[in-house]
Amino acid sequence: MRILIIGAGDVGLPIVQYLSGKEHRITVIELDEARCKQVSEKADAAIFHGSGSDPEAWKTVEAENMDALMALTNDDAVNMGAIKIAKEQYGIPFVIARARQPESVPEMRRMGADAAICPSQETRRLFLNALEGMTTVTLCQYQSADFKAVMVTVPINGSVIGKTLEQLALGEECRVVTVIREDKHMQPSGSLVFMGNDKVLVLGSTECVERTSNRLREIELT
Repeated sequence: MRILIIGAGDVGLPIVQYLSGKEHRITVIELDEARCKQVSEKADAAIFHGSGSDPEAWKTVEAENMDALMALTNDDAVNMGAIKIAKEQYGIPFVIARARQPESVPEMRRMGADAAICPSQETRRLFLNALEGMTTVTLCQYQSADFKAVMVTVPINGSVIGKTLEQLALGEECRVVTVIREDKHMQPSGSLVFMGNDKVLVLGSTECVERTSNRLREIELT
């Protein structure tokens, strides 16, 4: 696979090293000359000095032959410029972009990025998952769309045990779509009675999902 990578900094360099070790053909455009030298020493890649948002820099990298672009600088404007060039001038099939600011994610998608990832958002998600432990795992979250999906494990002494889904009174903004019990999944109805260790898939608006997951993992105090 021929991959063009814009930016070989803290995010880009490890990715360049990894992908070049997997026998992909990697081309890098990097503005910082010291980083260009680092890439040449640590990875098998073709390196070009320049800005990824400068169309002139693209003319020497055979961009028309690339299978994918990864725009990985810490400058959202540069990454957006690279997305525009990749899609409008060279028709690169698959584009992944790094977003430094969360609000840049939807804009990058509108510009044609097939995937836009904000590392700070992903880090937040991972830390919150670690804090919540084994009781709740965030499977998906789109802040711009106010959407979240979580899998909640009901504690063995959970306060919802013996109660029905109908009694949970979720509201219209989220719903329980699946309950996994003893390695079998069920499509729940309002009469479903919760048991300890049930794994409950909840999706909907962020606020409603978080309220419901808190309710599902509450412990019965004795």
